[in-house]
Amino acid sequence: MKVWHNGEFVSEKQTHVSLLSHSFSRGSALFEVVDLINTGKGTMVVGLDEHIERFFNSASLSYMELPVSRDELKNAVLTTVRENGVKRGAVKFFAYYAGIEMKVTPSEPVVSVTIFATDHDDLGIQQSDLSKPVAVKISGYRKTHPESFPVHVKATGAYLNPYIAKMDAIEKGFDEVILLDTMGYVAEGSTCNLFLIMEDEVVTPMLRSVLPGITRMAVMDAVGLTNLKLSLRDIPAIELEQCQEAFFTSSLVKIQPIESIDGRKLGDSCPGKKTSAIMDQLSEVFEGKAVSLQKWLTAV
Repeated sequence: MKVWHNGEFVSEKQTHVSLLSHSFSRGSALFEVVDLINTGKGTMVVGLDEHIERFFNSASLSYMELPVSRDELKNAVLTTVRENGVKRGAVKFFAYYAGIEMKVTPSEPVVSVTIFATDHDDLGIQQSDLSKPVAVKISGYRKTHPESFPVHVKATGAYLNPYIAKMDAIEKGFDEVILLDTMGYVAEGSTCNLFLIMEDEVVTPMLRSVLPGITRMAVMDAVGLTNLKLSLRDIPAIELEQCQEAFFTSSLVKIQPIESIDGRKLGDSCPGKKTSAIMDQLSEVFEGKAVSLQKWLTAV
């Protein structure tokens, strides 16, 4: 694999850092995962501008000064995909402090940026496995409060909270987890946003306590192509017992139907008819057939 590292291509082994580095020991590394899809018009990067904008927002919120511009990072991502000949897979890029540090804040805040691009086949990933229906548990752990940590920062350290919640759910026989926020409203999954379907209304939480997912935004656009109503609002936990359908969204998974919540089966089939209709519309978007929504695709 050819890895873009601080402006040049190196081997993957040359990107390793010390266990004593600040970003390893303090969880301060920022990252994004971007989907690469193969369409009739060639390989496309999904939501690249939006991922880059969120990356820079994460840097601003975490007081990290990135050594690249938005345009430089965009060109580097596309070049990395081409250098590795990826047709269908993923890009993952990081910004991190590689230097050895013992303090809470880095005394020498030199930032490295590294970009990986790889095919799904090389990772042993099948799209059908990623998007298969899941049995979900409502976690006893709560989503980190936005006044204790900026939840819109996509940093490695932020994922200990959902990691523990999901491990707890797996230990109890579930596939995935739903976290509530500290006020008791529905927040999100472990690494994914959540949508509920109530009659003809598609509901998703506001951004107060959840990460602004890129696929979440694309799905909201896709819902607009259906006859369903979209609502962004606080969702009381009781609605998890009342919804007829539900699904998660994330970059590599796209849409993952939920077959049950705390053992309650949702509908007669999974995915349900309305979830399937949204999945069909999202496919239209990502295949470049929805002309009005071609903004989501960047050609490699």
